[in-house]
Amino acid sequence: MERKFSKYSIISVVVGIFVAYMAFPPINITILGWWGIFIGFGVYLTGIILGFVAFFKKEKGFMKYISLLSISLGFLFIAFLYAILGRI
Repeated sequence: MERKFSKYSIISVVVGIFVAYMAFPPINITILGWWGIFIGFGVYLTGIILGFVAFFKKEKGFMKYISLLSISLGFLFIAFLYAILGRI
C-alpha cells in the first residue's frame, strides 16, 4: 500500500488551521480555549512536515505543492497573533 503523504498533509493543515483560528472573533468557538490555538498550530506544523516528506519522496501529483503553499498561512497566523496580543 502506497502512502500518500501529500493527502495527509492537506487534511492536517486544514484541520489545524480550523482548530487554531476558531478561538478568534469571526468563528469564536471557545471549546478548547487558548489550548486550541496551540493544538491547532501543532497539527498544522505536522501537516507542513508531511508536505516536506511528500516533496522529498517525490510523490506524483500536484497536491504536494498545494500543501507546501500553505506555509504562508503559518506566517499569516503568527502575524494575526501578533496583531491581537501585541507580542508572541
